[in-house]
Amino acid sequence: MLHHRWLDDSSCRDYNPASMLMTRSLPLGFLLLSVALSGCGGPTGPSAQDGPAVQLTANAVDPATVNAVSKFNSCQGHPFPETNSPNSAKNYFWPTSTNFSTTSQLRLFAVCDGTTAQSSNDTSANQQDRGQTIHLYCDNSSTAVRYFHVNFTPGSLGHVRAGDFLGFASMLGAGQTPATAWTFSSNFDVAVTEGSDQNTVNYFSKLSATALAAWAARGLTSIAQTINPGNPVCGGYNLNNADVFLFAPVL
Repeated sequence: MLHHRWLDDSSCRDYNPASMLMTRSLPLGFLLLSVALSGCGGPTGPSAQDGPAVQLTANAVDPATVNAVSKFNSCQGHPFPETNSPNSAKNYFWPTSTNFSTTSQLRLFAVCDGTTAQSSNDTSANQQDRGQTIHLYCDNSSTAVRYFHVNFTPGSLGHVRAGDFLGFASMLGAGQTPATAWTFSSNFDVAVTEGSDQNTVNYFSKLSATALAAWAARGLTSIAQTINPGNPVCGGYNLNNADVFLFAPVL
């Protein structure tokens, strides 16, 4: 079993992956021991966004720069979008062996034409323990994406085009010891929403055919590979990696 030392779940801060001990093998054959808590549930941004839903025409991250992703509705991280949600309805990404525990290497991009902004929840203290949180509101649409753990230049928020550089994934907090391998590194995460922050959808389900095809070389060829079926009620979090998709080959 895995032993976790949570800091303060009510504040949704990160726990220290170095405090977690492995006593048995996990089914995918790799040690996924670092799901950093990122972003509490609760209202953020406009209560309703105007316009129809749109597809995301660009990826939030280059597929070649990440090694794994949590499935939508996983038991990784923490309950989301609400603190009493049955599971985690967003997607966590883990870095590769060449960019883990970094704050200025793994690049993040705009997934649509739209406007980046920060709500009051995005700028709260528990959203700035490791990088910052931003929203990207797709133009004339109900679709938005919330990026967690981003290192970006203050004052750079505004209108962007799909594929524009937004900032770097922040995967090392102040005073945190760098990981010894990517499986122990902190991660970053994204939450795609429709209409409000409380209505989240699977990131991969929203990608255009072209954007989704970019993941094929990493072994992801079906949206079903990225969804934890049955909308399960989690009895705990970060207990195993059965609801994590490992990209191939591992880089």
